[in-house]
Amino acid sequence: MDSAPVKNPGTRDTMLSLRNCSLSFGNVPVLDNVSLDVYRNEFISILGPSGCGKSTTLRLMLRLLSPEGGGEVAYSSPDLSLGMVFQKPVLMPWLSALQNVMLPLELGPKKKFSKKEAREKAESALRLVGLQDFQNHFPHQLSGGMQQRAAIARALAADPTVLLMDEPFGALDELTREKLNFELLRLWESPETSLSSIVMVTHSIQESVLLSDRVVMMSPRPAGVTDIIPVPLPSPRQAGMEELPEFHRTVKELRKRVKHL
Repeated sequence: MDSAPVKNPGTRDTMLSLRNCSLSFGNVPVLDNVSLDVYRNEFISILGPSGCGKSTTLRLMLRLLSPEGGGEVAYSSPDLSLGMVFQKPVLMPWLSALQNVMLPLELGPKKKFSKKEAREKAESALRLVGLQDFQNHFPHQLSGGMQQRAAIARALAADPTVLLMDEPFGALDELTREKLNFELLRLWESPETSLSSIVMVTHSIQESVLLSDRVVMMSPRPAGVTDIIPVPLPSPRQAGMEELPEFHRTVKELRKRVKHL
């Protein structure tokens, strides 16, 4: 596939693009002509019915899957770095938090980092997510929220420019979820990370409005992009913005559109 730089004409740099991407699993069509740009320094949420293909869209972005019929996944540069956080932390139970974060840095025939470098990067990532005092704990010794922090640290340790997240907080209680929402925004805005853009799949309309610059609406399977809704909240996002009229208007608009999917 083409990895030539992509630009949004006259306005914003594009980190990655999907162009006319369709995909089927066997005889089941999943995606239908999906096109989407992810711009530099933006947070995008993807909303849509369960099973419509939101997670499949993220896997296309990672190039774990290939589009059919002339569709294209284009990166801004051949060495664009992407990270992935899944709904479940997927931590190795026999490894400590530190070892879990180090693991992807030490895999592959061409290791980018020495053992010492991998440990330093893992320790730095755990410090960013507030787990520096738990690096020697095993997954069963961590709460659900702490396990997900470890999974985020594992993704951040590889210095991704674009972070893809597949319902990362869906299994957490409401209080932990809200706390991690703001932690995620803090990490995204922090000069200590390499993050430029985040794309997150979520089923929560409120979460999508609170976090995002734009919300992408996807239709039932075979999924297409039906709408892209800008979120008119100021940045940086802060606790209490859920009380703003703009928040309520955008949530109301998204609910109305969800009902018509």
